[in-house]
Amino acid sequence: MLPKQSVLPLLVTEEDGRYTVRFPAGTTLSEANAEELSRQLQALTDGKECPNLTIDLGGVTMLTSVILSKFIGLNRKVEAAKGQLALVNLTKLVREIFKATKLDTILKINDAANPVSA
Repeated sequence: MLPKQSVLPLLVTEEDGRYTVRFPAGTTLSEANAEELSRQLQALTDGKECPNLTIDLGGVTMLTSVILSKFIGLNRKVEAAKGQLALVNLTKLVREIFKATKLDTILKINDAANPVSA
């Protein structure tokens, strides 16, 4: 039996214990892939002391409220572990979604596409 192939291909890089996650161009984050996204992102932070995670949303063209709630939950978990979560490289539409929901005041959003530094 072949292993199940991910329907949400993420490019994950690691440097000095800091993870950066990128999405392919044209990615839509919605209910259809919310649980898989959550599992993949939590796997990068579970059991880590002071996890540092940068999520580059440059390839994301749309996201839904379910995804926003996943980011909020992940942020709480990372902060509880004394780590840092940053969202970077937001497209104009995605930035507007964060602004309209006022999540840009709760989540760390950077304009640069550089990973979070400790």
